[in-house]
Amino acid sequence: MSASSEQVEGAADLDVRGPFTVVLRRSGTSRPVPADRSLLEVVEEVLPVPFTCREGTCGSCVSTVLEGVVDYRNTVLSPRAKAKGARIALCVDRSVTPELVLDL
Repeated sequence: MSASSEQVEGAADLDVRGPFTVVLRRSGTSRPVPADRSLLEVVEEVLPVPFTCREGTCGSCVSTVLEGVVDYRNTVLSPRAKAKGARIALCVDRSVTPELVLDL
């Protein structure tokens, strides 16, 4: 289950610009996401992902979050969707938590 940042103890102290690990549950793989690369770039190394804008405005690359807390940077998801924490725009969003598990 995903959690909002309010539910993660010490979330305000985490560096959301830093690296994290993405786990692609269905693909059975995990990859480090360095601070200087997008989540989309890293996921594309493992499997094809639809995308159009790479700017967080179209929604093509929105995927399901199974575990972890998202640092939302997109403009396509509604505030309500962001509050639920169950979807992520791979092109611009990042993880607040050290590990992010996606349904990919």
